[in-house]
Amino acid sequence: MISLLTRGAKLLAEAEDTCQMLSRANVHEDDGLRVIPLRSPTLPPAQHTNMCWVGRDKCWIVDPAAHTSEERARALALIDAAADERTFEGVLLTHHHRDHVGSAALLSEHLQVPVAAHRITADLLKGQLAVDRLLEEGDVIVGGPEEDDRWHVLHTPGHASGHIVLWEPVRRWMIGGDMMAATGTIVIEPPDGHMSTYLAQLDRLAGLRPDRFVPAHGAVIEDPVERLAFYQSHRLKREARVRGSLRSELEPLRAITERSYPELDRALLPLADRSCLAHLIRLEELGEATRDGERWSAR
Repeated sequence: MISLLTRGAKLLAEAEDTCQMLSRANVHEDDGLRVIPLRSPTLPPAQHTNMCWVGRDKCWIVDPAAHTSEERARALALIDAAADERTFEGVLLTHHHRDHVGSAALLSEHLQVPVAAHRITADLLKGQLAVDRLLEEGDVIVGGPEEDDRWHVLHTPGHASGHIVLWEPVRRWMIGGDMMAATGTIVIEPPDGHMSTYLAQLDRLAGLRPDRFVPAHGAVIEDPVERLAFYQSHRLKREARVRGSLRSELEPLRAITERSYPELDRALLPLADRSCLAHLIRLEELGEATRDGERWSAR
């Protein structure tokens, strides 16, 4: 838990007030890691995206998502207040979704630092945001001279094809983006999202046995292996429900979604359609479903 700012002008006090409003329990600082939730245009139940600072000496700002002028001003105030304590090296994006990139250009220009992302993310952002440094699996973000301040880039597609995770193997910490959230689940939306790939990457992350996982949405997860296992189990249970909802005759996606998500408020069905489609594509790949245009049936 952290008292964000104890000095500075009125704007800094406003940033403190914002974090109080978001619940101080969600603002986290530990050795070489700072997690600050900022309001963003994300999907429910989340209302914020975590802006993370990683590195003790050479600090990288991960997923600066603030979109509104007020929230952007607060992000700038936080950074300016910390500028005499650390060197900001760059802005790093876990993936291209709009609730992760909203202030990337602003902070890059303000600090005169590069924006870094996976090459696929850079391609997806062409015409919207310039990416200056391309990251690949195995690259290392160095936060300082200590061995436990070297953040390894893992390419983890599934939610987004250019998604990356930062992995610090000494302390076993992960900056996980949208691989999982503290509450709710992650939407897998084709064609960029791919369910089988996502499940494989969840299994990969669980195999690393992380001790701490910083999601893009919600509080720091202190039992990430258990949470990753829940995510895998939840997806497979939902897949079984989608499989059981298939009929011998071809039907539109919405009919299958309604049977697969009977507990869901109808207002949320368009969102559920996305995940249902991802499961249907996986079942098609497994030889258990077939389609004709936008209509689906059991195989």
